[in-house]
Amino acid sequence: MFEPSLHWVDGIAPHRLALSPRPRGGEWLVDEVARWHAAGVRCIVSLLEPHEVRELDLASEKALCVERGIAFRSFPIPDRGTPSSRRELSAFVDELHADMLQGTALAIHCRAGIGRTGLVAGCLLHRLGVPFDDIFHRLSRARGIAMPDTAEQADWVERFAGRRPGDQMPA
Repeated sequence: MFEPSLHWVDGIAPHRLALSPRPRGGEWLVDEVARWHAAGVRCIVSLLEPHEVRELDLASEKALCVERGIAFRSFPIPDRGTPSSRRELSAFVDELHADMLQGTALAIHCRAGIGRTGLVAGCLLHRLGVPFDDIFHRLSRARGIAMPDTAEQADWVERFAGRRPGDQMPA
């Protein structure tokens, strides 16, 4: 039986955060969402852009999640890219943080579940109080691969966390 590809981040109890590649689309999507629900996920965070959603046949992801009682949040970021606005991402991360403080188990996905997922998850771990020096180690250990995908994504998290205060970020 196929199991959803959820990679849980350790060491953040009582919070639960999973990293994931995108779900299988089309006729498989119903099963993917059901398995997320069975795994305890109650909020899916998609970082895919609209053209990727169409290409991967994921247009019904939000509706299927809602049917299963899973909240669905979308924050499109270009593949291998970074957010266009620190303010917008900060507000989005604040919403995810509030969900986690209420006990909601989150799963974040982009296409491969490495780059954009690592960027947003890294910012969220910072909000949860994880020491900056542990953030990428925890994400990489959970996912089984170095995260995030690009130096620009790692730099973005570092600046988001205030580690390089002299650097300018998009407002």
